[in-house]
Amino acid sequence: MVNITEKQTETAALEPIQSPTRKQQYRAIGLLMARYIPSSEGFKQGILMTQDGALIDAVVKGQMFSLVKSKIDLDKEHIWVVYPKTPKEEFEIPLHVQIAGIWEPETLHPELETPKELQYQVDEFSVQGEVVYQDFTTGKVIVKIRQSPRIKGEPPKFFKLKLQGYLPPKSLKRFWEFKVRRVGTDLLIQSGEYIAQVADPSKKPFGKKPFNKKKGRRPQGNKKFNQKSNQKPNPKPKKPASK
Repeated sequence: MVNITEKQTETAALEPIQSPTRKQQYRAIGLLMARYIPSSEGFKQGILMTQDGALIDAVVKGQMFSLVKSKIDLDKEHIWVVYPKTPKEEFEIPLHVQIAGIWEPETLHPELETPKELQYQVDEFSVQGEVVYQDFTTGKVIVKIRQSPRIKGEPPKFFKLKLQGYLPPKSLKRFWEFKVRRVGTDLLIQSGEYIAQVADPSKKPFGKKPFNKKKGRRPQGNKKFNQKSNQKPNPKPKKPASK
């Protein structure tokens, strides 16, 4: 039995992936049953070898480093709580995850009665974010995920997660909630729910032009681009020269 001394809440012990706290909560999180193989260059980076033989690029997050290195039997498979990312196409392994936790209630909290069924099973992910791209031919969908700033006051950062599936037309700039399943190194959309329209902060709402206080009227557009001014004005008739 693995001897774990780190404190975990009872809720986290019984449910590795919590339900979203609000409808428009950005997130990408899931469960993987796999064996972690550290890289020869360092323990923090390595790969996860899944039950079906898929290799997934992985990195151990800071709070999990000492736990994984000293107290986890790496010769066995474990259920890992991970944050998925899809790197650029030139990367050899098309799926990357950050290991954020391990779910083994029978060893971490043997005193608790674990649920028979989980909301999310192994190889299932919860993805919520803004759809920014969809290809109806290849079934490629890209979702933008906003990350919480590490330091208070920092602007939020974003990353894009590639999924496989088909959405209704005009799904761009809309916030969706997806249930996703891993097949090999692909993330396949199992179901989705449209949540809300995402406002574009770069665009100003349409409205009337501001009032020009100096001239007492609203400013007019540039006459060069005014449709009424496309034609040249008729030249004034010249006066007949006096004899």
